[in-house]
This record gives sequence, structure tokens and C-alpha cells, in this order.
Amino acid sequence: MGPESVRSTPETVHFRQQLQDPEFRRKFIHTLILYFAFLVLGVCRGQHGPAFLDLAQITGSNVEEASIFYTSLAAGGLVGSVFMGVLIEKVAKHRQAILASSVLLNVVSTSAIPWSKNYFLTISIFFVNGMLTTAFDAGGNFDMMSTSSVGGKMFIQILHFVFAVGTIIAPLTVEPFLAEKKTYNATFCDIHNVRQSYNYSDGHSADNSNETTVLIPESCLPSESSIQYAYMIAGALCLLSGIMITAECFFSPPNTKRKTRIENHRNPRVIPRWLRVLILGTVGGMYFFSSSSISVIVGYIMAYFVNDLGWSKEKTANLTSVYWAGYAASRLLCVLLDRILNPLQLLFISNGLSVLSLAGLWLSIIYKSDPGIWICMVLAAIGMSAIFPTAIVYIENDVMKVSGMVTSVIWVAVNLQGILNPLLLGYLFQTVSFKWYIYITFIEAVLAFVCFVSLVLIIKTLVTKYGSLELENIVDEKNIEETFIEKIERTEINGLTGLHG
Repeated sequence: MGPESVRSTPETVHFRQQLQDPEFRRKFIHTLILYFAFLVLGVCRGQHGPAFLDLAQITGSNVEEASIFYTSLAAGGLVGSVFMGVLIEKVAKHRQAILASSVLLNVVSTSAIPWSKNYFLTISIFFVNGMLTTAFDAGGNFDMMSTSSVGGKMFIQILHFVFAVGTIIAPLTVEPFLAEKKTYNATFCDIHNVRQSYNYSDGHSADNSNETTVLIPESCLPSESSIQYAYMIAGALCLLSGIMITAECFFSPPNTKRKTRIENHRNPRVIPRWLRVLILGTVGGMYFFSSSSISVIVGYIMAYFVNDLGWSKEKTANLTSVYWAGYAASRLLCVLLDRILNPLQLLFISNGLSVLSLAGLWLSIIYKSDPGIWICMVLAAIGMSAIFPTAIVYIENDVMKVSGMVTSVIWVAVNLQGILNPLLLGYLFQTVSFKWYIYITFIEAVLAFVCFVSLVLIIKTLVTKYGSLELENIVDEKNIEETFIEKIERTEINGLTGLHG
């Protein structure tokens, strides 16, 4: 059967016709580059959790001290989100250049993290890394919403799906390079609570009059970590995505006039200032607690399961990969369910599943059920995954345009919890119990659900008073689509006329 006998579907023909338009082709390439950049971002973000104990070992810190790494990462993210929120609309003409700069600078910050043995230097590197990755995260989401207002729901879900795929890859890149968890008399050695002053190579503390001498058994000496190579892999991927975005800036500059016209079709709702503050505060609370439960369950998974449940690092890394697999599967499912469920329905299902699965995880830990732990972790990932992107779509459709200020509020809330949680968890782990891992995760998931219900009640009042924003969006999207199709048809007619002439 020759290639000429293969019949193209109407969808394929329509897509090929669209590719003939230079602006559509530019936007298509731009979207693909953005997807790859978010895949790499997922790899960079997903490495910190599995590498947590090794980073503590490299810097000679305990769990409470190493938790400051996460605090510094979030503090940098707080600065980065505000910085990007201000710049992204002020200098829209140079938006891609700003995104490219943040990715290229992130190459250095990501690669440098595990090479630093100095505790305070590592904290500083984490701050810079958080600032750059969050700036790109916030800017990339805003850019996707403004670039693809037509069908924007699907594109933003795909964007977060490829990010989740990157977080699946991350533990797999880290696991081969982790330091081995040693045993002594059939019990795990708690080497990560031993202070830096101990000389591991000799099995005793350094000669220091201010330190207590503690003998470490030879079989408990930690093997050397090689996670530097995992972070270098992430840095290389960052470099590649940065080069791609930079090349796009030079060879395919955006049509800023057309982007402005698309922005005007995004129907911002005019609401009183006090009500806008109330909405943004509720949105910030929802993102604070939902992101908090995710950061705790992922960021401290290695510390909790290794130190409290006695799991090996390899088994815990596999659990992390399974969690991220469920996370990515949920993002893909959101893309498929885009035409079946509206964002409000999907948010109700996701928040409810998060709370129920974390309650099941709590019970599985109490009754020491490994199958229950694996199943509940997957269900928790599925529930948690859909909340972030779906809430952005819900805000865009039913509340207000997702502007630079709205993205700043969201990412400030996300990074604020990243500052507070490590301080709280580090203290509780070190002085009370590692079981606060599941307590805090469950409590914050419940509070996220409460904030979501509160937001829905506020929006219902808004919709009743000011009218439905969703209907306006549908009309505008239809007009844009019809205008675009007419433009393609005119191009085809002109082309046929030229051939026959």
C-alpha cells in the first residue's frame, strides 16, 4: 500500500491548513518548547525530596537543620513570584527573553546544589534556585494562558501534565546515586542526626573540647553520596530548554499586537475592590493549604519512611516515583475529562479524594499495612494533582482574568507555605515525632477543602449578582475561532486563484 492511498482525516487536513498560517505555526512551536521546559522544571523540582537525606549528609546537618533548605527554596520562590508578577505584564514585549534568562541562570543554581558542603552556602544556593524556578513557573503559566485563550483549559492541563511527567523522571535519576542506608545489629543507623563535627572516616568525633565524643560503629559509616551527577543531568536538561527558548526569541519573535487582541478577549470581570481582596485572599488560602499538603507528603517522604517506618532508601524512592506516576496520570486524566466535567466538578472530586485518601494513609500507617500505604499514596496523588491547574482554569472562567497580580498571589501563597512548613516540620520531627508527617498533611488537606468551599460560596454570590463569565468566554472564543478559520479559507482561495491564473 503506497503512501498516496492513505486517506487523511478532516482533523489532519484542518491542522495542516492551520500550520500554513505563520502565526499559528509560531504559536504551535512556542507551545511545544514551553511543554519541554516544564518537563525539565518537573525534573529539577522533583529531585529535592529523594535527595533530602543525602543533602543533609553532604552538609553535615540533621533533619531539622536540613529543613531550612526547603525554607530557603520557598523564600526564593516568594521573591521570584513577586518579581515575575510585576515584570510579566509591564514588559510583555520581552516576556520570552525573561523566561529564557530564568531558565539559563537556573542551569548554574541547579547544578551547584549538591557540590556545596558548606551548610550556609547551600541555603543560599537553594534561595537562588527557588527564585529562578518559581519565576519561570509563574511566568510560564501566565504565558500559556495569554497565548492560548482559545482552548486554554486543555493547554494549561497539558502543561501541568508534562510537569508531572518530569517529577516522575526525577526520582529515577536520583535513586542510582543515593548513599546507601547502612544497618547495625539488624537496626538502621540514624546517621543523619549525627552532627558535622563527627569524623566519619575514623568512626569518632573530631578533637574538639566543645563537642561530646561519640563512637560510631564501623558498619554505620555512611557511604559517599553521588547525587551531584543527578543534579548535573537536570542542569544539562535546563541548558537545552534555555537554548530552545533563547533561539525562539531570535528566530521567531511573538506578534505583540495579536497577543494584545487576544488579551482583550479574556473578559476581565469588574468587581468592587473589597470583594476582589476577599476572593484573592480565599484563593491564596486554598493554594497555601493544598500546596502545603503536597510539599509535605513529597518533600519529607524520605525522612519519614526511612527514619520512622524503617524503609530502605530504594523502596522509598520507588514509592516517590509511584506517587508522581499517579500525579501525572491524574493530570492526563484532567486533559481527557476536559469536555466531560467542568472545573468546579473536578475540584470537588479532587479535594474530596485528597482528604479521604490521606485519612486512609493515616489508618494504613497505624495498622502497618504496606499495600494500604501504596494504594493511598497513589489515590492522594490523583486527588492532589488536579487541584492546582484546574483552580487556575476555574478562576479564569468563573471569577476574573488570571493576570500578573493573580499569578503573584497564587505563587506567593505556594511559597509562603514553603517557608513556614519546613520550620514547623523540622521542629516537630526533631523534638516530638516523625508521625507529624501524616498529621500535618491531613490537616492541611482538610483546610484546603474548607477554603475551596468558601471560594465556591463567594463565587456563587458573584455569578448571581454580576452574571456568568463563562458564557461571555464561550461567545468570544467562538468569534476568535470563526475569524481564524475565515482567514485560512481566504488564504486557500487566494492560493487556488494564483495557481489557476
